[in-house]
Amino acid sequence: MNEIEQALSEIKDMIAKSAETTSTDTFSPAGRSIFSPENLEEEIKYLVPTDTPLRNRLPRVKGMGQATSWKKMTSKLHSRMQDPTDIGTNTTIAFADAGAPSETSQTYSIATATYKLLGRKLEVGGMALAASRGRDGQPDMQKSRERAKMYELLLGEEEMLIAGDSSLRTNEFSGLYKEITTNSGTCTFVTASGVGAWCRTLFGYGAEPTLLVASARQLQALADELEKSGSIQRVVIAQSELGGLTGGYALAKIVNPVTGSLIEVKPSRFVGYGGLLLTEKSPAGEVWIEAEELIPVSRVDVPSSNFSLISFIIEAMALKVIGEPFSLKFSTGAV
Repeated sequence: MNEIEQALSEIKDMIAKSAETTSTDTFSPAGRSIFSPENLEEEIKYLVPTDTPLRNRLPRVKGMGQATSWKKMTSKLHSRMQDPTDIGTNTTIAFADAGAPSETSQTYSIATATYKLLGRKLEVGGMALAASRGRDGQPDMQKSRERAKMYELLLGEEEMLIAGDSSLRTNEFSGLYKEITTNSGTCTFVTASGVGAWCRTLFGYGAEPTLLVASARQLQALADELEKSGSIQRVVIAQSELGGLTGGYALAKIVNPVTGSLIEVKPSRFVGYGGLLLTEKSPAGEVWIEAEELIPVSRVDVPSSNFSLISFIIEAMALKVIGEPFSLKFSTGAV
């Protein structure tokens, strides 16, 4: 198809989408119904902002119906063989010959969440769109603005995953700050010792955190603290990096002092005076936090009586915190 044929085809599509029937409540032609969204997941795969770490990491599953429900585990998993008494299920694992092992029951609560719509509206004038075709620097105005709105949508989802509150704003789903209720902490600035104490708390529940999310200011404070303590260097420098060192530190991981595992560190623009220490999966690989999508990120072309192209960039989803006691939220004294 040459450029003229392509342009004629695009104009034909625009006319079809903007045609309206004013005497009925139906669209004409029916093929332009707003209930036929175009899935943008393939484009999203190439648009992975570094400032949406949770959105990038969380498993995403397909949803059905108007709401989702799941069993939220609220208890510990392992037995209690010795003090302290607040560790485990307080039930012995041993049993006598010809007997039966003890039975424990984990505590679950039934959690439900309705899917919430997230989106941005995009409208481009027909003449502006036509004038942008083949122009240097912006060959397709619609596509470039569509990518900007997709990026905005991802940022908005990231913020809601952290700070969404359905009780205050009914169109939102509740984020991790609302969903995590068992374990919490407080500090002025995040320190290695403080992270270690939180890891020890989660260890008591059988959890091993894998992700620390905090503000840029908090992570700078943590990196500064780890840079040195008196004359003791507390960071690891590879042998290959001893020559021509670059000043400063970008903290990528921190050691869990309880288990020796590494916790990834990610900055967030949306945590405010707080942060999250998350256990994303169980040792057996069971997912503890996931997103459920009713509508994946999609573009919906909306009928217009104006000479313009209107699109909605939307998604519908809910957040599921399945293993609630295995993560921790904390508040800080500085953003």
